Parts: sequence; structure tokens; C-alpha cells
Amino acid sequence: MTTPPLLTTAEVRGLRLIAQRLAPSTSVPTLPPPASGGPLHAVAGHMLATQAQNLTAGVAALALRAGLPETTEADLAESGVVRSWSQRGTHHFLAAEEVRWVTLLCAPRVQAASAKRRGQLGLTDDDVDTCREALYSAVRQAGTPVSRSEAYRIFAAAGVDPDGGRGPHMLRHFGGEGVLVQGLRSTDGARAEDTFVLHDEVVPRPRDLSGDDALRELAVRYYRSRGPATVKDLAWWSGLTVRDCRRATGLALETSSVTETSTEDGRTVYLADWQRDVTAAELVDALRTPRDLPAFDEYLMGYTDRSDIMTPGVAAEVGPTKNGLVHACHVEDGTVTGRS
Repeated sequence: MTTPPLLTTAEVRGLRLIAQRLAPSTSVPTLPPPASGGPLHAVAGHMLATQAQNLTAGVAALALRAGLPETTEADLAESGVVRSWSQRGTHHFLAAEEVRWVTLLCAPRVQAASAKRRGQLGLTDDDVDTCREALYSAVRQAGTPVSRSEAYRIFAAAGVDPDGGRGPHMLRHFGGEGVLVQGLRSTDGARAEDTFVLHDEVVPRPRDLSGDDALRELAVRYYRSRGPATVKDLAWWSGLTVRDCRRATGLALETSSVTETSTEDGRTVYLADWQRDVTAAELVDALRTPRDLPAFDEYLMGYTDRSDIMTPGVAAEVGPTKNGLVHACHVEDGTVTGRS
């Protein structure tokens, strides 16, 4: 069908489910052949960044969209998918080649806020510089990912106590610089532990985007994987300012791969050009299929305004909660009905 001038709330839900690869449509473009291999890499590329604060849930979110019943963290790594702090100071899964440019575009505001917190943690800029040099040197010498506990020992040996939140703060800050990413979790000890590796050791051919080119690419990829969405949705998801997101959206519209329309409640929203060809029958099928989504799923986390998909009462149950948790949820008619 041709998308009507004013989208209903139901149409917004259905189109989002299809854009997020949670429901099929003959209008959805075929995913490009993956550079590193497999549907996981292709889906990660389509989504650009998929929240992975909860690693198991992030793996499940990509597997669900790739149509794979069983997927592991190792499967993602073998497919060229990397876990890093690309935006909002939060872990995301990205196709490896996208990690650096997305991080360098989206992380600076978080990095600036992080630097301001150092005094509260008893850290100085010199402490951070010393630990950065010590960690990077150790990772290069090891030739393998360094575990979180090993990183903390490196910090202590460099004269900086990692306790009191200082260790996590520095690891997150280094990740936001686009140099450090996460490797496979270590299972040598009693439980799995995060590991860290230098970006250039696991990403041989990173994309090089900056300035308007990066803003354009971010907006195009966001609206084509999550539309219909607003500029404020993009700002929330990316961590960029609304001003930057307005510019990014304007650049995306110039490509003609993103289009503008309105909703019945008066919002201006943006979506992929192909979404105008989604049929009424496909929207009905997308909405009538019940589904369970993992914690922190992009169907919730991709937007700042979640009123299209759940009531305030359900939001209080599912999240985001005051401490930032988002629970696995059940979806009926494109609406979150509660925890799954």
C-alpha cells in the first residue's frame, strides 16, 4: 500500500516491527552480502547498533532478527560482530567495521560527562592517562584479550586503585575513545568475565566516516531500521543533541532513502522509502503475531517515546525502571503487555 498521509498508532507499530526485522514484508530490501559472513553480521549491520548491556539478551535480540534459534556470543564474534560502548555509555553490538565511526560520532558527550566525574571518584587526568598507556601496552604484549580482573591488576600496578568505581569508569571511558572494545568473555575462572582487546586487532577494515558523512549515515541507518521515528527518538538513541539530529535527518532526506510523514497525533516522523510499499495485509500479519522479546530489546530501546507500544502502567512493570533495568517482555498487536 501507499503509506497514508497520517499514520495511525497501529500502523506505526506494524511498520516498526517490519523495519526491525521482527516481521516480514516483501518490500524489505534484501540484506547486502555480509563482509565477514553470515546472517548475524548482516542483521547487526542493518540495526547498526543493538543494545547489549545484558550480553545474553543482546545475543538473543540479534538471533531473533536473523531467524536463528540458537546463537552464542562466539557465533557473533565469528560473524564479525563486536560489543562496544558506541553510544549513551552503554554496550551495543555492531558489525565490526562500523564500531569506530559510530563511537567517535556518538560518544563525545558521554566522554565529556565522564571526565567531569573523575574528581568524585578520586581520579585525575594523569591517573587515566597512566592507566590507558599501561593497559594498551599490556594488551599488545599479551596478544590476546585481557580480562576485567587482569585490567584492574594492571591499573593497580600502575599506581591507581581500581576500586570505588574507578576501574569500570576507566574501561568505559577507554571504550568511548574508539580504541578499546570487548572480546569474548573469559571462562577460565569460576564464572564468565568480560575481556578487552584493541579495536585494530579485531577490525582489519574499519569504515572511515566523519562530519556530515557520519551524521547522514547514522540517520539513514536509524530510520531504515527503526522508522517511523522522530528526531527526538534519534537523539535519544544516538546520544547526540537534537540540533545535530535535525541536521542528520535533513541530510538523510536528501538521499531519498528516507522519507517524511506525519502521525494522527501530529508528530513528524521519518521512515524508509521502502516502507511506503508495505501492504495492509503485511501490517495485519505483523501486528497479529504474538512475540516475546529479550531484555533491553530495540523495539523499546530504539525510541525515547514509547507511548505507541505500551501504557504507563506496563512501562512501570517492564521498564526502563529507575535503576535502568528493562525486562524481557511479551508483545500482542505490537503492544507490550507485560513481562514475558
